[in-house]
Amino acid sequence: MWEALVEDDYLAVMPLISARRFGFDYIYQPYFTQQLGVFSQTELTTVDTNRFLRAIPDNFRYVYLHLNGSNNPSDHDFTYTLRNNHVLDLSLPALQLYNRYHRNCRRNIQKAVHARLTVKPGPGPSAFVRFIKQNLERKLTGMKRSFYPVLLQLTSASLQNGTGEIIGIYNPAGELLAAGWFVTMAGRCMFLVCASTTRGKENKAMYLLVNHVISDNAGTGLVFDFAGSNIPGVAYFNNGFGSTSSSYLSVQRNHLPWPFRLFKR
Repeated sequence: MWEALVEDDYLAVMPLISARRFGFDYIYQPYFTQQLGVFSQTELTTVDTNRFLRAIPDNFRYVYLHLNGSNNPSDHDFTYTLRNNHVLDLSLPALQLYNRYHRNCRRNIQKAVHARLTVKPGPGPSAFVRFIKQNLERKLTGMKRSFYPVLLQLTSASLQNGTGEIIGIYNPAGELLAAGWFVTMAGRCMFLVCASTTRGKENKAMYLLVNHVISDNAGTGLVFDFAGSNIPGVAYFNNGFGSTSSSYLSVQRNHLPWPFRLFKR
């Protein structure tokens, strides 16, 4: 369920996504939404963010939420985890952006080119979700069963309304080696979900995929949002394209009774 804390006539808004389990109401971060928190028409102070956090109703016995980079809270009722993001300004022409890539990144792109890999639209949402499940399921251990149905619904809707795009990388035999889902809106091109096969990783297909999207959007003034990660290997990949790092906080409040609180540490 989507709810929100709203200040005045939408001067500031804090979305709250809630559910109920084992008789307890809780707030959680939904799939494919990197940052939420407080959004405001004016610059937010620490006091402002604290005020919104304290206004979260007490009936939500557990709260886990990613704030955005404009939120800097200090409320001691919450615990905080620093998370990383990576972004790239696409204002420059494609060649200038390419020249800013790290040398190893450019080398990997050329390896994919020499392997005669090609970029093509698609696959469609159903085939894309199957591809993600086949190549990421082991890495997504603990993910709820709803992950894949939600992914299918969102990719389908984004393609229908023109905000989303699924792009694939194929070898000369027509085999799909890598695929990614990108959503462009509010001045950002967001790299939300991707996967590679073993052969795709060997041939650096993902480097070719990201380079294609960056080149295709070069000079637009968009921000390419890698939806960065605290995983060192993912951060290395993102930084290879000349991205800059930013950070945001996830917050947690656990007022569950014992022994339920032990499962949400």
